[in-house]
Amino acid sequence: MKNPLSIKKTEWALFGSMFFIVSLININFSILRSMRNALVVADIGGSSAFIPYFELFGTFPASILLTWGLSRLMRFFSFRFIFLATMSFFLFFFIVFAFWIYPYRGAIQILLENKLWFLIGFSKFRVVFTHWPDMIFYIMAELWKVAILSVLFWGFINQKLSLDEAKRFYPSLMLGSSVGAILAGPITVFCTSQMSWNFFSLSQERWQHSLYLLTFFLFFCGILTLVSFNFLFTRLRVRAQNSPETAKKEPFSRKLLSLSSSLRYLWKSPYLGALLLIVVAEYVAYSLGELIFLETLKKMYPTPSDYCHYMGNLTLWTGILTAFSALIVTPYLLQIYPWSLCALITPILMVLSTVAFFAIISLNQIIPGFFSLPIAVILGSLHFCVGRSVKYTLFDSTKELAFIPLNEEAQVKGKLIIDGIGSRFGRGASSLLSIGLFSLLGGPLESALFTGILAISFAFISLPASRFIGKEFETLTASSSTPSFNK
Repeated sequence: MKNPLSIKKTEWALFGSMFFIVSLININFSILRSMRNALVVADIGGSSAFIPYFELFGTFPASILLTWGLSRLMRFFSFRFIFLATMSFFLFFFIVFAFWIYPYRGAIQILLENKLWFLIGFSKFRVVFTHWPDMIFYIMAELWKVAILSVLFWGFINQKLSLDEAKRFYPSLMLGSSVGAILAGPITVFCTSQMSWNFFSLSQERWQHSLYLLTFFLFFCGILTLVSFNFLFTRLRVRAQNSPETAKKEPFSRKLLSLSSSLRYLWKSPYLGALLLIVVAEYVAYSLGELIFLETLKKMYPTPSDYCHYMGNLTLWTGILTAFSALIVTPYLLQIYPWSLCALITPILMVLSTVAFFAIISLNQIIPGFFSLPIAVILGSLHFCVGRSVKYTLFDSTKELAFIPLNEEAQVKGKLIIDGIGSRFGRGASSLLSIGLFSLLGGPLESALFTGILAISFAFISLPASRFIGKEFETLTASSSTPSFNK
């Protein structure tokens, strides 16, 4: 049987640069995720109950603004320029946050209270203004992967690779997510450890020291990513010039690219609409469970450094599971089974892990002390690691493969909406549901039972959409033409 992962000798430089970029982007994303969880949940006065407010009133509108900005840039500039500008903007912010915003947040807060006292006094939105440093960092950390990896990098690669190359490259490229997580885990653990603080203290406060050190690694990996992307862009441009037949997608005028036109295009495309539904449902199901787990974890690790330290260990194990899935599980499934069946596995696993975790939390609420805190943390960690490892390999592979048979217009416009807004819409929907449940029932842990029911329900929603796309995908790949699906 032919191995779909075989890389030709002439392709190793191309594949290697792609793999290196994916790994570097995911190193930064994994570090940022641990940092933002520690800042929001475990820092002074923090709670996972803040996350829905940050998502709904911060990340969701910011993702729309980001997608609009990228769509405007794509009309006039090359992917290389947009990638450089976007990456530089993010790195600049993280440096400013670590060395200026966070250390002087108290003085800035007093200034804001004097100017915006009428907003801060409005109790429903007080958390947005009193915890604004955490909110800003949370927004930028969440948008990092959406902008840099999902929209720009994969949008660029999907246009340059044929379907045959994508099937051979993508499962192994998803391994870059696990490599990034595996490397980010020890980095985070080291930067937040008592040992690093004692050995070379960068601040009198351990958590501030950790922020400085983690930001240094973010900047270093970001610079390496820019250099690698420039090499990849140049190599693919040379390949296109030498082999015009590799450009198989029908080009379209980027002057027609805009957020509104992308939304209209998606509205008329059942194929892209179903793909959007899958992405939204997956994000809602996972996000609901994540909030409860983060609040449970805070009970065991109440300080930011210890909390971030444990998140670093979780990142390491997520990377190991992701590597196993990328090397063995995902290639085998994509080789043996059709797209639709592979797409069904993610929601099924989400249902199983969600049921186990929420059952423990709910039983503890009904019968206090029925299960110990360490058992709840272990099951929550399993839900966290399994959910992310499957998403970064099997789910992302099937999602990216779904774009390949489409023409360039469908690819670019679909990526902008599905990856730029769809994922954030899913988090926004889960945030709205969480705010309602927390308000009615008293908090994250008190609402665990109903949150679990909702999470399981959304996991089931993606099943019919996956079957629909599977039929259309098989029809497309069996045909030599690639219709636009603009029905």
